[in-house]
Amino acid sequence: MIKTFLLSLYEEAVRVSKPKHCLPKYFASFDKNQRVCILGAGKAAADMAVEAYNYFGDNAYGLVVTRYGYENTESTGNIDVHLAAHPVPDENSVEGAKALLSLASKVAPSENAIFLISGGGSSLACAPPEGISLDEKLALHKFLLRSGASIEEMNTVRKHVSVIKGGRLAAASRGINTSLVISDVVGDDPAFIASGLTVQDTTRPEDAIAILDRYGFSEASSIRDHLNQALPLPKVSGDYTLVANAQSAIDAAVKKAKAAGWDTEIISYTERGEAQTVAKRHAEIALEYKKKGKPILLFSGGELTVTLGDSEGEGGPNQEYLMALAHALDGEPGISALAADTDGVDGSKDVAGAFIDEGTLAKAFNKGLDVNVLLDEHNSFGFFGALDAHIEIGPTRTNVNDFRVISIST
Repeated sequence: MIKTFLLSLYEEAVRVSKPKHCLPKYFASFDKNQRVCILGAGKAAADMAVEAYNYFGDNAYGLVVTRYGYENTESTGNIDVHLAAHPVPDENSVEGAKALLSLASKVAPSENAIFLISGGGSSLACAPPEGISLDEKLALHKFLLRSGASIEEMNTVRKHVSVIKGGRLAAASRGINTSLVISDVVGDDPAFIASGLTVQDTTRPEDAIAILDRYGFSEASSIRDHLNQALPLPKVSGDYTLVANAQSAIDAAVKKAKAAGWDTEIISYTERGEAQTVAKRHAEIALEYKKKGKPILLFSGGELTVTLGDSEGEGGPNQEYLMALAHALDGEPGISALAADTDGVDGSKDVAGAFIDEGTLAKAFNKGLDVNVLLDEHNSFGFFGALDAHIEIGPTRTNVNDFRVISIST
């Protein structure tokens, strides 16, 4: 069954992105018998801490902050795991950020500090500057999430309305700093992964103001007042290593597909843009391949967006992409597709994504669903819920962007 096979490809992409698979080899350059401070934030942080404890044992101490429900699966020893909210921060996000800064400031100059960073850190380690309340920061987060701003734009604003982002966490440490990072950012720019907690950043407060202007954020606010007088971001030093990203995940799935006898093509590792627009383009590509009469799998990664505007629709970029893809393919025989987020959560609901095939539109019609209306309302969750076509795997404790695969058979 094609759905089962496509799901196995997604599961392989997730497997190689998990800390248990991608992280241990990077600890080998450290002396496991020396004391080391482990600090981290992100959806993969708890399981990254597990691997740190497996290597360093009780010589490792520290703190990581992760999302509720993403607790460690095994012991982390002296590395505490703090839970907070994502994608919108809460009081525990503030407490976690302050605790990370406090521990970092106590690292001795001769001591190793290893920062375990993954996607989601922007929300999970959130500490607004003096004069900005958490409620005001929450309003900013909610505005950015609904605005259609890219993850890079959102993180630019976040890091200038924070006391921990933009390299400030690493700057607080006097130790020998190393960052080991699982990327959820298209293009893997270290300054944007978890808002660059541990890397040098070149953006300016003026850049954040320009982004707020672009998307129509309130003219008068304490956030604007802060940005108008904010200091430049600090100088940061230390090693930085990427341990997993969208390319490594897709490449693993491609390898598995080829072993099963499939021809493959990668549309893009770094796809971005509005989900509906990208879906229409991918449908055109798929239909061109269909005309050639040769079975093939088309892969793509990256991070798509959905601009909700005034819509109250629920779903996520992968579900919206698939709903638009089904509409554009119009029941073309022999074409199926799966799209899911590698963190196990697509948008506002705890589903990873969904699956479509040539019968999707017919099933929707029989259930009285109007795909045009649902696309306008951005209600992809309702669409796939009615069709029982969601992909649900729970928290993966990692995140390397979207995973999409289109199957074309003759």
